[in-house]
Amino acid sequence: MKDTNPTVPDHLSVLLTMLSPLRLTRIVDVGANPVEEPPYLDLLHAGGCDLLGFEPHPGAFAELQAQASRHETYLPHAVGDGTEVDFNIYRASGLSSVFPPYEGAFRFLGRSRGNMRRVDGARMPTKRLDDLPEARDMDLLKIDIQGGEVAVFTGAEKVLKDAVAVIVETRFYQLYENEPMLGGVDLALRAHGFQFHKFMFQKAKVLPSRWRDQLRARANRNQVIDGDAIYLRDLGADTPLGDDKLAHLAILSAAVFESHDLVLWALEQLTDRGTIPQSVGDAYLAALPPELTKRH
Repeated sequence: MKDTNPTVPDHLSVLLTMLSPLRLTRIVDVGANPVEEPPYLDLLHAGGCDLLGFEPHPGAFAELQAQASRHETYLPHAVGDGTEVDFNIYRASGLSSVFPPYEGAFRFLGRSRGNMRRVDGARMPTKRLDDLPEARDMDLLKIDIQGGEVAVFTGAEKVLKDAVAVIVETRFYQLYENEPMLGGVDLALRAHGFQFHKFMFQKAKVLPSRWRDQLRARANRNQVIDGDAIYLRDLGADTPLGDDKLAHLAILSAAVFESHDLVLWALEQLTDRGTIPQSVGDAYLAALPPELTKRH
């Protein structure tokens, strides 16, 4: 994802300069379709991570390949639990899924079928992340594949043990037949040793009625559809993270999650272990935008 004039935020520069993990932070993005800017873009532009992306949609994969930087590798695999699936390509490529649409959603939400009209599809095998050497030693798994997330977790038992965080799309209102909803995703990730941290955003819409056009949209988006959630490796577990994993957690929290309290928590752990001096945390705090601190 090329950028001719990348700007690295000051607080991120502090971490990338003063922390010294043994390697770059490693991110795996399952469903890397470039319909929106990914949350790790600042870190990628700063040269602070290596990215492995998976995208089975032919057009989206070609676009990713064409704009890839030296820190990006893309593979055209469908990722899952190793079984074969029917991959449905819909008119809006970002909605493509192994699941067919739930007709009730269109009736209730008043959505047009246009974007979820099936234009192509194929029977294809899925790859397990555990079977792919490229996915080893990942620090962050980002996944948005329209309902197929739990199947990916099933095939990623080994590599998930290395991850400090997962960003996953969670569904609140059903859009596809038989898709795992928020509860299913939460149960699966907690079974792998993760705990919910926060939502990055939630998408909601105004429900249709004959009075819909008389409502202010921003004040009446009450039906929540979905949103990206951050899950963290259980930081209260008996076995603490190693120094390098704490460093990667701090970098991800600063650049991707915007969880600055979590950055400082990780830096304090490293300071108390004697791994870094307290001046790293002091410098990070001083570099934060003034609206985030009590500086006057």
